[in-house]
Amino acid sequence: MSTNQLTMEISELKTKFNSNRNLYETLGKNVVESISLLLEKKEIKFLSINYRIKELDSFLEKIERKSYNNPLEEIEDFCGIRIICYYQKDINEIQEIIKNEFEVHEFQNKQNNLDYNEFGYRSNHLIASIQKSWENSPQFRGLLNLKFELQIRTILMHAWAEIEHSLAYKNQNQTPTQFKRKLYRISAKLEEADEQFEELKLESLKYQREIKKVTDVDFENIELNIDTLQAFMDNNFPNRLKGKEATGQFLDLMIEYEITLAELAESWKKVKPNFKKIESDFLSNDFLLFKKWAQTGIARFILDLTNEKFMKRLKSDGKYYQRIDEFSKKYNLK
Repeated sequence: MSTNQLTMEISELKTKFNSNRNLYETLGKNVVESISLLLEKKEIKFLSINYRIKELDSFLEKIERKSYNNPLEEIEDFCGIRIICYYQKDINEIQEIIKNEFEVHEFQNKQNNLDYNEFGYRSNHLIASIQKSWENSPQFRGLLNLKFELQIRTILMHAWAEIEHSLAYKNQNQTPTQFKRKLYRISAKLEEADEQFEELKLESLKYQREIKKVTDVDFENIELNIDTLQAFMDNNFPNRLKGKEATGQFLDLMIEYEITLAELAESWKKVKPNFKKIESDFLSNDFLLFKKWAQTGIARFILDLTNEKFMKRLKSDGKYYQRIDEFSKKYNLK
């Protein structure tokens, strides 16, 4: 092949590359948004979902390395999407969602390629495209036959991949002998840590289920932590808005003012008989946009009404303190 012919071919590839780039940008953006919604609906938490479009130099290098005849069809990672989740179990759940919602053409678990005494890259890879029915949606119109590569990793898998990439040791054959043992040990520790985080998650869920069975009279001897506090509020304030961050902030407040779970339970016992009436009465002001408290709002309010240690913090807000004092006397809570 002459230099002129090669130049013409590269020029043509560049033109095709640029004309396809916008399509793959649209594909990446919309697939990432769709997967995010699917995972949120299934209540699967994730660290991040991102996409990248292959750069021109990387595109041309891969054509040369793989000797592709029709690169725009044969290169399946033109658009790459990466999901970083927290636990190994999440990977399996995410894979099932992808298999149900997309057309999956290939699947590979990179960890299965490692022998028991090898270190290396761990990640699950899928080659997929949108289902035919998705093309009816405006944001996916014209994207039916475009494939994308999907990588699913835990945070620790991702940490290894990034450091491995930085060191440029892709496998044992590329690694200087004096570094192999250390890399193997690091790889094994990260894999073990992934397994231990998974075990900890399962143990935590079991602990939370057991705590929810505890009755109010048992709270005297139970440690105050975010799980026991959440269990108390779930038991006593069901069907109210809740969030772990809000529970954590209220827990910090309880610890600061040395309030125990038993004291919170005692405050609720005093307020509970008239709570609906008290809540309605207190929130009857027109300037308030909400007419019901969330879980932590209830817990904070009942301590405001009944607990002398907790009420001390209100004295700097004279107007609110006065109103709380009035309600406490009105409903005979002091």
